[in-house]
Amino acid sequence: MTPRLTPAVTLVLVSGALAGVAAAQPVAPVAPAADRAAFVRVEGRRFVLGGRPFRFVGGNASIMHGLPHRASVEATLDAMAADGLRVVRVWALGEQPADAEPWTRDFAFRVGPDGWVERSFAHLDRVLDAARARGLRVIVVLANRWGDYGGIARYLQWTGAPALSPERALTRFYDDMTVGSLYEQHVARVVTRVNATTGLAYRDDPTIFAWELINESDVYPRDRDALVRWTRDMARTIHALDPAHMVAAGHIGYTGAAQRETWRALQSLPEIDYADAHAYPTTLASMRAPADLDAFVDDHAQLAHHVIHKPFVWGELGFTTNARMHRGFARAAWFDHFLARSERDDVDGAMAWIYTSSNDRPHDHGLFVDGAAAAQTRDVRAVLARYAARWGATPGEARNPLLGDARGAAPLWVTRRRVQGPARVAPPVVGATVRWTLAPESFATAESENVGRWSGFAVTHVYASGAATATYRFRVTPAARRIALAARRVRVRMRASSELPGRGEDSTPDDESLLRVAVDGAAVGELAVPCDDALGTWIEGATDAPAALAVMRTAGVHTLRLEVPAGPRANGLCLYSTPTGREPVPAGAGELPGRIEVTLEP
Repeated sequence: MTPRLTPAVTLVLVSGALAGVAAAQPVAPVAPAADRAAFVRVEGRRFVLGGRPFRFVGGNASIMHGLPHRASVEATLDAMAADGLRVVRVWALGEQPADAEPWTRDFAFRVGPDGWVERSFAHLDRVLDAARARGLRVIVVLANRWGDYGGIARYLQWTGAPALSPERALTRFYDDMTVGSLYEQHVARVVTRVNATTGLAYRDDPTIFAWELINESDVYPRDRDALVRWTRDMARTIHALDPAHMVAAGHIGYTGAAQRETWRALQSLPEIDYADAHAYPTTLASMRAPADLDAFVDDHAQLAHHVIHKPFVWGELGFTTNARMHRGFARAAWFDHFLARSERDDVDGAMAWIYTSSNDRPHDHGLFVDGAAAAQTRDVRAVLARYAARWGATPGEARNPLLGDARGAAPLWVTRRRVQGPARVAPPVVGATVRWTLAPESFATAESENVGRWSGFAVTHVYASGAATATYRFRVTPAARRIALAARRVRVRMRASSELPGRGEDSTPDDESLLRVAVDGAAVGELAVPCDDALGTWIEGATDAPAALAVMRTAGVHTLRLEVPAGPRANGLCLYSTPTGREPVPAGAGELPGRIEVTLEP
């Protein structure tokens, strides 16, 4: 998730923040950790500590950015310890331009590529000391995909890279050696730091549970190799600097088949010590009740434990806490069911999003720790505390018969959904030829991982992502059949595009889709669908195949099937209809309104 950056009340303390900017320091040589038994480590599919299984409920904490949150370190960690949590996740990151306003230093570890905010590093020392005093372990996140506090966009700015779409920026970040060098400088400065309070080197501090490369990494499937290479290389860098601690990838997780394969490829790297994912399940329309969570949890646990053979942690877990009821169920019931299923699946860790002080209201996922606001989310914290006690007291054991090594990687969670449309039956227009005109919104069924209608740009369109299927219905009347008996060709025409990348930003031919067109199962042809540009292009295909002509010569209702099959060109389908009026339609956009046409030609 993406916390907010605001100046708030930090302006009154700006002078102290400015004093913390320092030049980069040389990296110290690697020294052996004092007592390896004190570190949480991996044995097979388990975490262990001192030879015993280590399983935990933990939480993310808003204690790193901005003076009000930094002032709440002790209160926040006290609350987490009181709830029985064992691990806390924090962000040791923040990149601001060298000429940023002074108050932003309280949100930054770095100002410009060559300046470092010592005050922020000293605050990380404080967080580790406070966690250690309360028996908490700390996951330290080293970068952010999103723009909060700087992130990938700031790294790219420092290299002089041109403005890019968010998706292309991700790939550039993972592929650009100059950007990689800037990131490694931050990694080295954090990982090799010596705590200014205790004199203990971070790499010798068992308080640190793991280093996490980046918050919520991901890319388009075509750029998967770049992300995998980057993750492997940066994990190796950290292991070379610090052999004692674990390294996690920090991938966002998955809600679709292609993203699932990216997640699996990253977590399978030998340089990554355990699998992690983020879970905000009710952002998906398919999650209507707590029982719908089961397959989602099962699939992640199956892949991690029984395919990748590593421990598995929910690095972020959240349901809205703005109201006590969520989608007709108590919000605490969503947390309870998710953790119960995770317990049954022997998940190794779950980190709630997000423990925060009461000065952070309102907050869609806030778990408040102080003041009058603490009572607002006591119900959710009670659930977390109950599972924290259970997970901390007993080692995990597999209890779900659906999971196991023999089950393999076949999905347990079906990400595709089938949507019923208006199913309007198009009548023919009969003349010298016969033509059927179908509105994109009149589909009978649509099946994809994500289906919807979008009217936010210049032209309304129906869309389906990834591998997708849409069906339409049309009627051959007796009058149409008489013309069809002499017809020699079936032609299908439509205004369409792929579903990636959205408005054509930095698109490549790899963003195109392959579309198969058929009537009642008889092939009309395969069409190349151009990249999504939010306007679409007229495309068409035709056939004189006897099977297709035979369908059109049969009176009754028939089905037009449009399919983007699974494969490297499965980039979804958009079908365009009428101008929205929200934006002007660009000159030269071509014939509108868009539609789907089926024509019989002599």
